[in-house]
Amino acid sequence: MSWEDLIRRRDGYEKLLDRVMSELPETVGKRGDRAIILNPILIHEARRTIITNFKDLAEKLNRDPRHLARFIFKESGKPGVLDNERLMIQGKLSNDELRRLLKLYVKEFVKCPLCGGFDTKIVAEKRLRFLVCEVCGAKNPVRKI
Repeated sequence: MSWEDLIRRRDGYEKLLDRVMSELPETVGKRGDRAIILNPILIHEARRTIITNFKDLAEKLNRDPRHLARFIFKESGKPGVLDNERLMIQGKLSNDELRRLLKLYVKEFVKCPLCGGFDTKIVAEKRLRFLVCEVCGAKNPVRKI
């Protein structure tokens, strides 16, 4: 085997490796060795975007699907409907835009700003909402959607 064959083989391998790495799901957040990996499955149908695994995404975040859906509707500026396992959004929503919205949601409504943990819950007290961390006990105000 010649050097030229080896170089061509290596270039093909690197291209294949780059393609595989680009298709891996993006890690939303990390804390130590723990991470939440969200991989939304989108279907574009006419003028609608359908997230087929929406309920699974909300369960991974330990949040009510209706809360996550309201956030996506408000932040994207597009109306939609939550239908059992899936979310239907009027208009086109790209995969990158949805990932950006999910990252924003995690940062604001899931991840503890003090310790960076994901074991949190949203608690309503009177007219206010708080993000309460079950690890460190931190209590931070969050906005109502």
